[in-house]
Amino acid sequence: MNKHIKNIVKCVLFTGILITSLLGINELLMPKYTLKNNTWPTTSTYHGFYKMKKDTVDVLLMGSSTTVNALNPQEIYNEYGIRSYNLGSEQQSVFLSYYWLKEALRYQSPKVVVFDTRFMWNVHPEYPINTSEGLTRKCIDPMKFSSVKREAVRDICSRDDTQSELSYYLTNLRFHSRWSSLKKTDLDLSMTYTSELKGYGPVYGDGPEEYTPIEPEDDGAWMEFNPLMQEYLDKIVDLCKTEGIQLVLISLPGNEMDNAAHHVYTAYAEEHGVDYYNLCSKEYYDQIGAVLPKENVVGHENVQGAAKTSRFIGKLLRDKYYVPAVNDEQYESTRAFYEQIKENAEIGIADEQAEYLRALKPDHYAVFMASRGDCSSALTAEAAQELKNFGIQNIPDSRKAFFALVVQNKVQAEGSAEGGARSAGKFSERKIRYQLESNPQECMIEIEDKQYAREEDGLNIVVYDLLTGKVIDKVTFQKGNVLR
Repeated sequence: MNKHIKNIVKCVLFTGILITSLLGINELLMPKYTLKNNTWPTTSTYHGFYKMKKDTVDVLLMGSSTTVNALNPQEIYNEYGIRSYNLGSEQQSVFLSYYWLKEALRYQSPKVVVFDTRFMWNVHPEYPINTSEGLTRKCIDPMKFSSVKREAVRDICSRDDTQSELSYYLTNLRFHSRWSSLKKTDLDLSMTYTSELKGYGPVYGDGPEEYTPIEPEDDGAWMEFNPLMQEYLDKIVDLCKTEGIQLVLISLPGNEMDNAAHHVYTAYAEEHGVDYYNLCSKEYYDQIGAVLPKENVVGHENVQGAAKTSRFIGKLLRDKYYVPAVNDEQYESTRAFYEQIKENAEIGIADEQAEYLRALKPDHYAVFMASRGDCSSALTAEAAQELKNFGIQNIPDSRKAFFALVVQNKVQAEGSAEGGARSAGKFSERKIRYQLESNPQECMIEIEDKQYAREEDGLNIVVYDLLTGKVIDKVTFQKGNVLR
């Protein structure tokens, strides 16, 4: 091999190593949003979408964060056998939805697109595309390099001169300062590249006590869409027509809604030959059949509310749009994961102490307990018995400080002493650090150096879900009640 050829080989090798290194650095430094660290897990949502087998998703669900929390593909599949995927993201404007629809059609051939209309208004008029840079990147950064991404980035930067196209490709230019704050979620790719819930993001806890759906009247009221949002909704309509896809527009309960909004949506749908369902209206809200506050379907819906809304959408897809049921291992294999998410949701609505403790029996929880002050009247007799059923020996009383850690139904640490008691260590296979401390004046339940205890007098409880890797609830047992 002559010298000239050797130099060429060296240049090629150097260039290959440089590109590989830059791509690795980009991936490492880019913020990651997963079920283990975020309510709107866009990183795993989009990486998970790319892992779906080609042409196996029959329905795309699109919109902003309320869509992520309201439309659950696993629930739709479990009830109707319909294969859907939720491509929503936090504050996803219509502009961003258009580009993700274009990208999705490179991999899937959906029969129906269900699109939430929330961002047709000036939700964030201070930003050129109705969405902040940070949340734009949260949506666009996980998109694979393609002609669609090039078009999207060029379009974003042409409208916002504070952003640079290069930083969307060499993301280390934007996120270089993250070197000093990298976390386990940045390093453990098993947390990042799976989406067991197909883009759905669960929310726990009660909703509002009541919601008044509108009963639209023909009073002549009218509003105007954000012009840019209308331009890109027009593009979505045209793209769906070109591809032979049925576009279905919806408004979720909690969206901005009055007679004017209802009329402009209805008129737009009629003009463009698409269907529109206003779930804020009494006609459709009643069909959802949710009972507030336990089944929250308003705003960011909880797991129980999302199940009701998803069943409504699933029935519509089956009965009106004839989307067929298909047995698919991609959805069958994630049934068990979703069942565990539903177990998490039951904890958040338990009102009685014994009921609450019984809800902690599944083996994917770590339960932290620490008393503060006088606990003599904190527990009901039934709750004290449930603690004994866990295997806890020292039931909290008025004289002693108390702490306990129960991991997967086994007592890992327990202590009780006059004046104060504390413990520190690690739990789970991931060796997560914790500290527990109890005394008459304060209590501490720290996980990875973050305090989670409510610090009320009584028995403070924090529930950590080993499945999703985060705290899902914290309560205080006080005078026989469950305080949140």
